[in-house]
Amino acid sequence: MLYSQESRDFSHERFNTTVTGTADDGKIGIAPNAPGEIREIAVNAQSQWRLNDSAFFACDEGVSYDLERQSFGKAMLGRTGGFFVMTKGEGMMLISSYGDILEIELDGSAPFVVDNSHVVAWNTSLNYEIKVASGTFGFKSGEGLVNEFNGVGKILIQTRNIEALAGIIDPYIVKGN
Repeated sequence: MLYSQESRDFSHERFNTTVTGTADDGKIGIAPNAPGEIREIAVNAQSQWRLNDSAFFACDEGVSYDLERQSFGKAMLGRTGGFFVMTKGEGMMLISSYGDILEIELDGSAPFVVDNSHVVAWNTSLNYEIKVASGTFGFKSGEGLVNEFNGVGKILIQTRNIEALAGIIDPYIVKGN
């Protein structure tokens, strides 16, 4: 059985699709909205995840999720909305990204700082803060925001930034009445 979620970008409305095979050799084809990697990750008692908006792609029937509310400050700074996905249960989950997914493993000895727009998912064992990167002046536009992670666990980051792509192609889009 495969469970998948689709969302409408601006309203955050979500609908779910459940697919159940009737034969052992059944196949299904699925694809995310943006070109990039689809990664299978384990969800279990030792490895629960928080996912940024649009990272959740599909999961098996043993995994479920809740929308977890971020603090007002994190939601405003992070520009990812007031919620993120928090996994529950045990099984396999698929996540998707724009670009490749890189896995960073933290041992708790030092914080790890990454551009906010590149964070896909992180273990719930990690603490995080959203900060303005020093020396940047893009606070109003959202540029220069970083996540600082502390603790023991994994962070999954994407190699590309969809907002940067939008900025590159924007001058070439015909706008009018």
